[in-house]
Amino acid sequence: MKESVRIRRKQLLLVILCLLLCLSCGKAQTADAAATPEEPAAEAVPSCAAETAVPSPESDVPETETPQPVEAPTEVPTPTPEPTPVPVSDEQLDEGYLDAWFDDSVMVGDSIVAGLGRYVTGERDKGRPCLGKMRIVGVGGLTLRKALAAEQKKTDGALVFRSRFMTVSEVVEETQAKSLFILVGVRDLESYSAEALIDAYDTFISIIKENHPDLRIYVHSLMPMLKGFSMSVRQTADMNRAANEKLRAFCEEKGYTYLELADLIRDEEGYLKYEYSGTDYSFHPNDIARAIWVRLLRSCARDEYYAGIWKPEETAND
Repeated sequence: MKESVRIRRKQLLLVILCLLLCLSCGKAQTADAAATPEEPAAEAVPSCAAETAVPSPESDVPETETPQPVEAPTEVPTPTPEPTPVPVSDEQLDEGYLDAWFDDSVMVGDSIVAGLGRYVTGERDKGRPCLGKMRIVGVGGLTLRKALAAEQKKTDGALVFRSRFMTVSEVVEETQAKSLFILVGVRDLESYSAEALIDAYDTFISIIKENHPDLRIYVHSLMPMLKGFSMSVRQTADMNRAANEKLRAFCEEKGYTYLELADLIRDEEGYLKYEYSGTDYSFHPNDIARAIWVRLLRSCARDEYYAGIWKPEETAND
């Protein structure tokens, strides 16, 4: 009996010890858990930082580019401005300030041109500059019809120059002229209509230009006549004006320079002024009218000087 009581006590004691041991182990695990800190959770990384990506065009982050070599800019030279022509007064014009413009020119025509040639030679002989070195070749009785026939090789030369007959083209070749002044046709209105006159002029100048394509052409208006003489050849002032209007339009169309001399020496009715008439009282001008004619030619030189077409220094260097 006593033996069994001792055994039960021992069993109870073992149970108690086991319980105490279990309690001790549980407390120890709790203490260890409290002493050991938890590992921090991995933070979520934004994708733009986690990935290496090329920013889009909208991104504020500039792209890193390989610097390219920069070429030095090509310097464009500043053009030198054209010098402004010095104004030329009428007094300077009359003194021959721009007369060198005529040095490489020739004028051809009828007896009206021959009269201008005598006037110019007289001025030069007196020591007064007059139209530079222009050659003036005029032949009495020359008409546009005759001049054209000579250019077409239907007749001998219509002009006498350097003691032989020449065509206008041959005179240009002989003188090496760069400018040609023409005054012819006043007597052609006695047989030509205004339209036929322009056709003849067109053919005439076209042949000359074919031979000398760089030649500058200057065409004078048809000379007006004194009223009495005009009636005798049945050529009215209105006919003269109409023909000159067509001649002006023709020159503008072809690019030739038209020189309006007739309007400078007409009277109110359109005829040659009596005070400008020569001693034959027909259509030849006197020296007063020729001085006006020379002024017209010099004014043409001034116009081309102002327009920059001709420069006096270039002539001086030739």
